[in-house]
Amino acid sequence: MVRISASTRWAPGRISSTPEPDGFCEGQQVRWVLAAGAAKAGFYHRRPVVDNNTRAAMLQTGEAQFAFPIPYEQAPLLAKNSKLELVASPSIMQRYISMNVTQKPFDNPKVREAINYAINRQALVKVAFAGYATPATGVVPPSIAYAQTYTARPYDPAKARQLLKEAGYPNGFSTTLWSSHNHSTAQKVLQFTQQQLAQVGIKAQVTAMDAGQRAAEVEGKGQKESGVRMFYTGWSASTGEADWALSPLFASQNWPPTLFNTAFYSNPQVDNALSEALKTTDPQQKTKLYKEAQDIIWKESPWVPLVVEKLVSAHSKNLTGFYIQPDTGFSFEQADLTP
Repeated sequence: MVRISASTRWAPGRISSTPEPDGFCEGQQVRWVLAAGAAKAGFYHRRPVVDNNTRAAMLQTGEAQFAFPIPYEQAPLLAKNSKLELVASPSIMQRYISMNVTQKPFDNPKVREAINYAINRQALVKVAFAGYATPATGVVPPSIAYAQTYTARPYDPAKARQLLKEAGYPNGFSTTLWSSHNHSTAQKVLQFTQQQLAQVGIKAQVTAMDAGQRAAEVEGKGQKESGVRMFYTGWSASTGEADWALSPLFASQNWPPTLFNTAFYSNPQVDNALSEALKTTDPQQKTKLYKEAQDIIWKESPWVPLVVEKLVSAHSKNLTGFYIQPDTGFSFEQADLTP
């Protein structure tokens, strides 16, 4: 949530660089940088607001001039407000559920495959994102360089139950499903997924974590101490290319607490392909290596890829030059607020 005052201007040569507090931009750590003399609007106040409805209300009352993310279900209402402009833009933010492949029952590939068949992604787009997302077709968003697209596993609960039976779980099992965020949209995803899993016999106890819980229980613990089983989160590869979309999430050396491989996934072929792709500047060779890595990951299914979000923001019509970037970062060097 950002408030910009038109009455205050940046002094020449003034630069501000501040890490964004968690809870804003869906928990992504964003660094704000104002180049000297670049920003037209000089004063801004940032405020993390977790609740979707509160963000929307602050816009409508004029308490805020800009808000992101907008509660998807309220987007049509905000679009009708003559003083506001609603903006839906493409993103590279992919939402997924990782499964800890070092722990039973997720060490069994058939269990992981079953869960992929158990989730109705088309329905999830409607229920949790009000249509402002598209079902994932890979482990890397399509707009990222070297991304591979696959035929998504269809929603097939009967097949999911059959795979669970073949894996030795004819009556399902109990597990935990954590979320990296506790905002309203994340809670909807948790509730929807919990219901979908229950239909195939999987009883999931859900927890929507705040930043402190996530840091302590997910990011701060290694494989032996980790309580992660199923984990709903998201990733935005801000570089726009495949290494940063894959290596932090799938390379063996990037298990927590090093980086964010919360599936604790490890495959020497994937590690080698990612390493070699980073060494070469040949686009054809990079394409081959990144395809090899993604093909293996897709087949082994350490994730349930869910959706690629659309970025929905809203701002007062007298605010210009303020943009959401595809990685959920912000550009405000040309921001200006007219009376």
